[in-house]
Amino acid sequence: MRGCLFTLLLGAVAIALLVTIGLPQVYAGVVTGALTAAGLHADDTTVHVESDPPTELLGLHADTVTVRATDATFREMHIGSLDLNLHGVAVLDRTAKAVDGTLSDVTVTLSDGGAITLDEIKVAGTPDAIRATTVVDGAEAESLIADAVEQRTGTRPASVSLRAPDRLTVDVGVTVTGTLDVNAAGDLVVRLTDDPAGIGELVLLHGTKDLPISLTDVQVTKAGDLRLVGDLSIGILG
Repeated sequence: MRGCLFTLLLGAVAIALLVTIGLPQVYAGVVTGALTAAGLHADDTTVHVESDPPTELLGLHADTVTVRATDATFREMHIGSLDLNLHGVAVLDRTAKAVDGTLSDVTVTLSDGGAITLDEIKVAGTPDAIRATTVVDGAEAESLIADAVEQRTGTRPASVSLRAPDRLTVDVGVTVTGTLDVNAAGDLVVRLTDDPAGIGELVLLHGTKDLPISLTDVQVTKAGDLRLVGDLSIGILG
């Protein structure tokens, strides 16, 4: 009887260790592999798996998977730090019910070979509809506009200024005014309303091509920065 009891206790301890230590490590490995397949590469990536109760892990389900990485690359982005939370995760199926988190110190390589730096990209939503929000520094936004005008006209503007909620003024020898907008393709564009220089519409950033975001909205903040909102156009779990 004592031998049977000891065997049962030993089995219970083994199952407890499997649930609390073994399965989280296995699931963390699966999630890390999925992120790598999706395009995330980093020297330092940590994945933490939680479920309450822990026995839910036996059903191949995790309440929350937290992913942190530093000095990472993801597609055409270099990311200083990444902090993502995946909720309601079916680990082996690589699916989640919800996602939220932040990508910080992001440098994005543009289609023309240039680059743009974003302090952070905040993401939230379901894997099929992840909303992404970021802010482009005002000076960098003005430089993007000046570059686009120079490429179109051959002359660099003397100045570019932005003001809320979506207005801009460009000095190209004559004063040109217009608005910032998002077109049907999810691109950030300048639409000129007073255009004596005949510059026409300018595309500043191609959504999904320059940015990992299909843009839906743009606003000039009171500080003169650009707040961009859109749908994340890349899969997080592959």
